Amino acid sequence: MTASPTDGPKAVVYDIQRLSLNDGPGIRTTVFLKGCPLSCAWCHNPESWDRSPRLAYTEALCQYCGECGRVCPTGSHSFALSADGSLAHRVDWSTCTACGKCVDVCPYGALELCGREYTVQQLLNAVEIDRPYFGIGDGGGVTLSGGEPMASFGFVEAFLERRGNLHVCLETSGYAPSEQFERIAPLVDLFLFDFKVSSTDKHRQYCGVGNERIHANLRLLCRKGAKVLLRLPLVPGVNDDEEHLRAVAALLRELPELEGAQIMPYHSLGSAKESRFGLDGQTLDLPSAGPEQTAAWLEAFRSLGAVNVFV
Repeated sequence: MTASPTDGPKAVVYDIQRLSLNDGPGIRTTVFLKGCPLSCAWCHNPESWDRSPRLAYTEALCQYCGECGRVCPTGSHSFALSADGSLAHRVDWSTCTACGKCVDVCPYGALELCGREYTVQQLLNAVEIDRPYFGIGDGGGVTLSGGEPMASFGFVEAFLERRGNLHVCLETSGYAPSEQFERIAPLVDLFLFDFKVSSTDKHRQYCGVGNERIHANLRLLCRKGAKVLLRLPLVPGVNDDEEHLRAVAALLRELPELEGAQIMPYHSLGSAKESRFGLDGQTLDLPSAGPEQTAAWLEAFRSLGAVNVFV
């Protein structure tokens, strides 16, 4: 009997970015899954923390027609005059259930739902159309990102088992049960392993959880012969202290089987997106790291003997 497209595990996808050049080798399609056990202070995608779909509101597109307020079953949309006499559209994020009724009637595209449930087959169908691009240049494919893809482990494992000859990278924080990493280690072509903070206390402070499990899973993947590239999200004045840089250099010496380490300079995209999702104040509001800062980090790693670090 042929399996139905509705069979099997499901996950909520909040974005599919095509023609990506920064999420693994070659031209890639990056699939962003919702749900993450971390809450990193510098997260670029705070809308991904919750597994459920979430409403997004773009104020610049709103024409204050009031249609959303008319159909909203929870009264989450309201309109009132601002102090300057202009009309303002307010969303009560505490009552919004992301039912999507307001999105359906908005004629200006000011409202969107962030997140749609996919089966494995539906996602395979969605990325299959990009296959002609994957053969251009240095071997592209699909990158599963997030959020944290391992938070949707059953879906990810099923996708890997059914992907055929599709090259798949998995971007992960490393925070998941070790047995899950052990099961998929042979199935992933390249792990993009985010190594955020080396200090356990600072990791808990800035990411919401400790990093003992993360360290253990990194070593597990290396023992299993998986291809792993460290990714180093660096935030000026937050996690770019000498202690962390020295710990990364030491880790690269300890685990020579690593593919190296890639610096991921902080940019303020997360804080810029917060108001669209009613998540104001959830992430740091700092200036993005510029080229000079990135060059200084690279030079610091070189001085510590970490020659396999790149940008």
